[in-house]
Amino acid sequence: MRMQTNETKSKFLTIEKHTIFLYAAVITIAVFLHFKGVHAQAATTISPAQALALTIFAFICGLDYIWVTPTGVWRPTIAGTVSGIILGNPLLGLIAGSLIEFSFLGLFTIGGGTVPEAASGTIVATTLGVIIGTAPAPEAAVALVPIAIPVAALTMNIEILVRAGDAVFTHWADGEIAKGNYKIVGLINVIGAIPWALSRAIPVGVFAFLGATPEVATAIKNAITSPAIAPFWSAMSIAGWWMPALGVALLLRMFYRTEYLPYFLWGFALVAYFNLSLLAVAIFSTILVGMIYVARWIIQFGEFKVEGAVEEGPRVLTRGDLVKAFWLSWFIQSSWNYERMMGTGFAHGMFPIEQKLRKTDEELKEWLTMHSEFYNTEPHLHNIILGMVIAMEERGADIETIRAIKTALMGPFAGLGDSLMWFTLLPIAFAIGASLGAQGNFLGPIIALLIWIPISWAVKFYSLIYGYKYGDQLANVLRGDVLKFFRDAIAAFAVAMMGGIGASYVTPPIFVQVTLSIYGVSIQSIMDTIIPRLLPLLIVLYAYWIVKRGVPLSLAVTSLFLTGLGLSLLNIIGPPKAAFQWPSPEFAAAGIILIIISLIIDFFGAREK
Repeated sequence: MRMQTNETKSKFLTIEKHTIFLYAAVITIAVFLHFKGVHAQAATTISPAQALALTIFAFICGLDYIWVTPTGVWRPTIAGTVSGIILGNPLLGLIAGSLIEFSFLGLFTIGGGTVPEAASGTIVATTLGVIIGTAPAPEAAVALVPIAIPVAALTMNIEILVRAGDAVFTHWADGEIAKGNYKIVGLINVIGAIPWALSRAIPVGVFAFLGATPEVATAIKNAITSPAIAPFWSAMSIAGWWMPALGVALLLRMFYRTEYLPYFLWGFALVAYFNLSLLAVAIFSTILVGMIYVARWIIQFGEFKVEGAVEEGPRVLTRGDLVKAFWLSWFIQSSWNYERMMGTGFAHGMFPIEQKLRKTDEELKEWLTMHSEFYNTEPHLHNIILGMVIAMEERGADIETIRAIKTALMGPFAGLGDSLMWFTLLPIAFAIGASLGAQGNFLGPIIALLIWIPISWAVKFYSLIYGYKYGDQLANVLRGDVLKFFRDAIAAFAVAMMGGIGASYVTPPIFVQVTLSIYGVSIQSIMDTIIPRLLPLLIVLYAYWIVKRGVPLSLAVTSLFLTGLGLSLLNIIGPPKAAFQWPSPEFAAAGIILIIISLIIDFFGAREK
């Protein structure tokens, strides 16, 4: 997370208000159907115990998120699988969660901004799929992808309130420090995560317990499977394959520059022409980018060298103290709020260190007060700064020097850490897992966790160790040019993976094709002759154009979905081998209206620059 201005924050508050109305409309329709006595056959009612289990799991997902994702259970691939297990349909949960994953690849918070929250959307979408009896197959489960987004947006709006309200815990901690009750600061920081967890549990709990009511469950199923709605649901199954383009486009917006185009085409070609899996794309892209950037490093910098570790002097701290600091660093964001962000978390992590270094109560109070000041950076590479601060304080640095070090380094390490952890490692790890999970392979979530957990834990641990070992000398090595070099290498790899993901999971040809033909010749076959998987490439470019124009995220999601839904209702795109048929006047009118709305959003919904 990085700092943003209050202006940006207010924009999010303004832009996302309509998502609350969208969600309220869905609930209102369900309740209306219930009271009108609408009934259906074979609706699956979840038990109160299952509803409670889903609510508790959503709460755990919120803790995992705010505690720097030590397990990754809040990601859709995992959240969908666990929800499916709770509901007795693990295969549907696995496939639905994996497909939803691709739509959330590029969505992660930076500073005061918020994005739709993936876990709650995934849990509710999976629950809905079980209630209405969605088949555990990609072509059916993909219709649940658009369902996840408005729920995720609702949670995002609740989260905004949490980000403002969690300042209560910061002020509480300030008061206890002033009184000398230092030991309670850590507890205050930890319980500051509870509102974050509740922001996930509340919307999930409301929907889950509604689903546990037989009348509401049958009303929901009847509403979706009625003859009037069924064609729209089928069209959603086609439009759902458009949504992964959003995740790809958002990541491209983060990283893309003209010089990265060859890397994007490389990843796209590996899938389009050689039909390689995402794991294979990752391996070959690592080799290519590694070779290129090692050569560039030698040309630009020569040998990589860090001066010797800080001089050994009288040691007050032990390795056990550093290990404890590592464990406490997982709570750096626990009471994150707009006012101080990670300030209370930093004080929590430094308390055991300061206890050993400070000789008087007044000194301890002064240092903990300083550490409670505004602080914000990427929470994994935060440990580099933490290690430096610990080493420098142990060597006798004064309080102004430490304050200056924290202020100077949190920005650069935020940029590098966001690029490395949240916009490269996390999306690629879970995209690889989702690529298997979408095929019904339970190795998918396991592989995602086997990539994410060891690497993220190692980055966090060794950032602390090397930050402590080399102190401020490491900061001198990681100067501006070096940080930029690493970010460029990370971006090149990420862009290559986005090419592969776009070719793999945006309208894959086994599920979606263009149905039109010219004089008996299929337009789809013409497109395949020009460039295999040209349709997904065009959709990715369209999504990238939307987000690049500055269309707000919620409107970009709406536009992309309405375009896919409109073309599907017009029968321009459809399932494989489907021939074009003129739609009914009602569906033709609906499709045209949806596309017009989408174009209005695209051209008039962009923010002023």
